[in-house]
Amino acid sequence: MSGKYIKIINYILYALLGVSIILVLLFYLGNVVPGTEGTSMVEPVITETLLRWAYIMAIGAAVITVGFSIFNMIINPKGLKQGLFVLLGTIILFGAAYLLASDEILSIETYEGAGNEPFTLKWTGTGLFATYILAGGAVLSILYAEISKYFK
Repeated sequence: MSGKYIKIINYILYALLGVSIILVLLFYLGNVVPGTEGTSMVEPVITETLLRWAYIMAIGAAVITVGFSIFNMIINPKGLKQGLFVLLGTIILFGAAYLLASDEILSIETYEGAGNEPFTLKWTGTGLFATYILAGGAVLSILYAEISKYFK
């Protein structure tokens, strides 16, 4: 990549950082919604704008990550095989987590809100079990790395 493109990318990144800093400062130091000041539920006026900015940044990061991954697989066909193994592993991981998750409705006497329905409970459980499996794998890989040093 030429120095010209790197400069342009750096300017864009500094602009995004500047907008983020301004929004965070307005969030913490700006006005609050009338009627919430002085209560435990103080809400800054800019909350919705800051959340939308966070969504835009997260979606942009995801699109750029996926885009560069696809571009890299196109220019490096050997990496495609490795990428397919990672995709297969991810499918197996979430498949196992889905099978472990329960869709049984919770009986909470005083709760009358939304979310206590089989579909939501099944996918929430899937996310939790996937997190547990990944965390367990991380701990096991750390232990393996440390223990295997002593046998080499």
